[in-house]
Amino acid sequence: MKRLGVILWFFLLLVCCAGAETADVLSVGSRGDQVLEVKKQLHALRYYRTGTLTRQYTEDTAERVRKFQQINGLPETGEVDAATAAMLFSPEALKAPWPTMPPLATPAPTPIPDWPPRDAAGYLAEGGEYYYENDAEGLWIYLSENLQITILRREDADASLIWFETDILTRNGESFRAVATDPERPGKDYRLPDQIAREEGFVLGFSDDFYAYRMNKKETVGIILRNGAVISETTNARTGHHLPNLDMMAQFPDGSLQVYACAEHTAEEFLEMGAVNVFSFGPYLLRDGEINELVYTYFKSLEPRHALGMIAPGHYFLLSVQGRTHSSDGTTLQRVAEMMQAKGVTQALNLDGGNTMALAFHGRLLNEPAIYKNKKFVRTVTSMIGIGSTAYTPLP
Repeated sequence: MKRLGVILWFFLLLVCCAGAETADVLSVGSRGDQVLEVKKQLHALRYYRTGTLTRQYTEDTAERVRKFQQINGLPETGEVDAATAAMLFSPEALKAPWPTMPPLATPAPTPIPDWPPRDAAGYLAEGGEYYYENDAEGLWIYLSENLQITILRREDADASLIWFETDILTRNGESFRAVATDPERPGKDYRLPDQIAREEGFVLGFSDDFYAYRMNKKETVGIILRNGAVISETTNARTGHHLPNLDMMAQFPDGSLQVYACAEHTAEEFLEMGAVNVFSFGPYLLRDGEINELVYTYFKSLEPRHALGMIAPGHYFLLSVQGRTHSSDGTTLQRVAEMMQAKGVTQALNLDGGNTMALAFHGRLLNEPAIYKNKKFVRTVTSMIGIGSTAYTPLP
């Protein structure tokens, strides 16, 4: 009843102001339920982010109203008059933009290799395989008739950040493969990620959602599908702001990747949709090109990060952020989401990071092992995502 009274007050304010040159407005010094309702609406529109909302109209309130008026094209009076009230409670009211991360350093020019014969789409024209590996410049390339992989190592010394940008183009059915060291006993056979990549013949291999760890710990695993088979059907009842919150990414035969909230679909529904693999870690970072609002409020620690995204079916982007090292602190999920959005990614999921983060190319690890509890190591895992097929010379 109280809120109905407040809404009626705003309606009367609009009527009065429409027929008179002056009328009472809310301004500095005003007090009461109407002020509180204004603040609640400003909070809903992100003009208030923290703090307790009171019934007193202060200079701070006026500043937030001015910001609302500025973004919504109103005179910046700092007062809630009829026009401001109408826009404030309108479905067309524009929210305050989320604050973005400080920009990173402009990357150095990418070296240009001596390309082999390529077709118009950039794939290898004469069959076989082409590798280019330049550790000093931070550039690694693979080409075949149906796969293009380009990995760039980037660095911003001022931000104490090193990361890898992997661009993946595919055609003619080339797609990601999900493998497990022991499919019959998930989580029982731990191996180094580069070892798994060599054994599976991956051109590119990277750590996934590490679902078997949760299975062994008797934790909620998430919806997990591998190669069209259900591995786990249990997930969280609602979206949380902890890691992992078990949001999902489904891989489909047409080359598309799609993200979902943790309880949006069941395992059976994913099978009916035709999903080949479902990875569950989260949170999802981008959906239909829009950043998940959770990352603006949570996941603020600087950590090694790993995220897989799709620009379009057959065109993918993998971001691997090094962290917990002397040269790179890691970053927040907001930074990861913004970096991927800038690359044109439309769907993206946060995968297991920390010491699990691993990027293997041509059978060797590119990222520096992270330091955790005074030990420098890459975590052994029981499953992996990879793409491409190649033969390796056995290592001693």
